[in-house]
Amino acid sequence: MTINQPLVSIIIPALNEEARLARTLIACIEFLQQQDYASELLVVTDGSTDRTQEVAESFVSSFPNLRVLSFPYNRGKGFAVKKGMFEAKGAYKLFMDADYAVSMDFFPSFLKQIQSGYDIVFASRTQKGAKVSRRQPLHRHCLGFVFRRLQKTVLRFPFLDTQCGFKLFTAESAAILFPRVTFDCAYFDAELLYLAYKLKMKIYEHAVTWHHHPDSHLSIGPKRTMEILGQLFSIAKIHAND
Repeated sequence: MTINQPLVSIIIPALNEEARLARTLIACIEFLQQQDYASELLVVTDGSTDRTQEVAESFVSSFPNLRVLSFPYNRGKGFAVKKGMFEAKGAYKLFMDADYAVSMDFFPSFLKQIQSGYDIVFASRTQKGAKVSRRQPLHRHCLGFVFRRLQKTVLRFPFLDTQCGFKLFTAESAAILFPRVTFDCAYFDAELLYLAYKLKMKIYEHAVTWHHHPDSHLSIGPKRTMEILGQLFSIAKIHAND
C-alpha cells in the first residue's frame, strides 16, 4: 500500500437507480467519514436513462473522493463492476448493490477477515447465522433455490449464494480475477467465484442480514432459467483449464 493509496474502494454499479441511489450513498458516506482510514467511492452507470448520474454527482461536494464513471450503452452489471475495479485504487475493493440490501455495518467484519489472510470475502444468505429481513416472493425464492442447486451441480464448487451483491477483494486478487472474467451480465458473480475457486484463492463466505427490495431489475422466468443454465455450462467450459 502506497502513502496516498486509499485503504478501501467501494464500487457501486447503478443502472437507472435514481430512486434508490441517494439512500445508499448517504449510508456509505456516513460510514466512511467515521473511519480513520482513507477511502473512495465509485459509482458506475452504464446506459442509465434516468437521473442516476446526476444523483451520484450531487454527492461529490460532501465526499470529494467520489467518482462517477458513466458509459452510454448498457453492457450489464458485470461490465460495470469490472470497470469500477480497474479504476479503483484501494488496497481492498468492495462492490455492493445500489439497493443497499446489505448494510455497511457488516463491512468492519469483512475487512477484519480479509486482513487476516483471505483473498475474497463475500456475503451469503445461506451460511449459518444469515438472516433475511424481508423475504422474496415465493416464485423468486423458488427460482433462486433452483439456480443455486444447478450452479453447485454444474460448477462443482461449495458455494451456494454467489449472487448476493456485497463482495470484498484484495487489490491483488482483483487484479488477477477481473481481467479474466468474460461475462458482462448479472451472473458474472458465479464465474468470478468459480475462477477464484479454481485458482485456489482463500475465500470466506460471510453470513449477513439481507433485505429484499421488490423493485429488483433482475428478470426471472423459464426462459431466463434456461439462459442461466447455458451460462453455467459456458463458465465451466471457459475455465476448464484454469
